[in-house]
Amino acid sequence: MSEDDLKKAIERGVEAAAATVQKKGRLVVTVPKTAAVSALIALRARGFEHLSAISCTDWLEEGQFELVYHLWSYSDKIHVMLKTRLPRENPQIVTASPVFPHAQTYEREIHEMYGVRFEGNPRLTPLLLDHWQGPPPMRRDFDTRQYVQDTFGSTPPVGE
Repeated sequence: MSEDDLKKAIERGVEAAAATVQKKGRLVVTVPKTAAVSALIALRARGFEHLSAISCTDWLEEGQFELVYHLWSYSDKIHVMLKTRLPRENPQIVTASPVFPHAQTYEREIHEMYGVRFEGNPRLTPLLLDHWQGPPPMRRDFDTRQYVQDTFGSTPPVGE
């Protein structure tokens, strides 16, 4: 399947999907959060059996998080970046773990670092910061210097 054929199929078969061929072997698909799981199901059915990562970007000024699901088709040699946006205020999305069981680990990390809730993920327990008591530390409004001041009573001078 070519990138253009895949683009057309995804735009026809997934609610409000918009796809762009970035270059040979790379397609970017944008969907609303309500269509993310159905897009993952459609892509898996088309041979995208490898979910290599889920990444999160905090667009503080826009008040949104952007999740990117990185999928690969071994047979077609195409990388798809499936993008969706969530509001920063109470960010929630349905888990991808029924489609890709190992998505659970990526979702745990994003939940821990950004505070995104993955509805239906049975294991949103800490993955990296077992004893962390603060807010999600990867949010762009997290003040590292203030956290160090509050926790340890002083902050190192700037530049050290």
